[in-house]
Amino acid sequence: MNTDYTPIKVDAPLVLPGQNCWQVGDYYITAQPTKSGLSVANGLGIQSVVCLRDATEGPNPPYLPFDADEDIALTSLGMSFVNIPFPHSTALTQELFDIRAAAVLAVLGQLPKPLLMHCSSGDRASALWAVHLMVNCGLTKQDAINYAELSGLKVFLPYVQNYA
Repeated sequence: MNTDYTPIKVDAPLVLPGQNCWQVGDYYITAQPTKSGLSVANGLGIQSVVCLRDATEGPNPPYLPFDADEDIALTSLGMSFVNIPFPHSTALTQELFDIRAAAVLAVLGQLPKPLLMHCSSGDRASALWAVHLMVNCGLTKQDAINYAELSGLKVFLPYVQNYA
């Protein structure tokens, strides 16, 4: 590989302690930011946030619940916000994953950077990071998966493995 896509742990308090919070160049791959973490993100110069959570997600401790006001908080800080929901349930088929992944790839190419992409734990965000690495950066599927596993890819690994 010509470029190193190894995620670097972010020390800034964007998420709850111990949760996934990684940076690779102009991209941050994280768990759900805290309310105060959104302001921290703004202070770090992050210009855009892509939320991959579904508003119907129930509580899943130790992760924060879906933040229905995240869009308001971010836009009031002058940041861009997009929500492309990936259900954390059997409702997420491979076909739906592939369709929504195409939407994520489109916005990643359009939104101002630096950009933060998150879900509840960082698993879905890491899955979409792997897709980005394959499609936009030219990595092999296995190399993309290897990098994404470092930032939290676990449960959503089969969707990446079967991504067409």
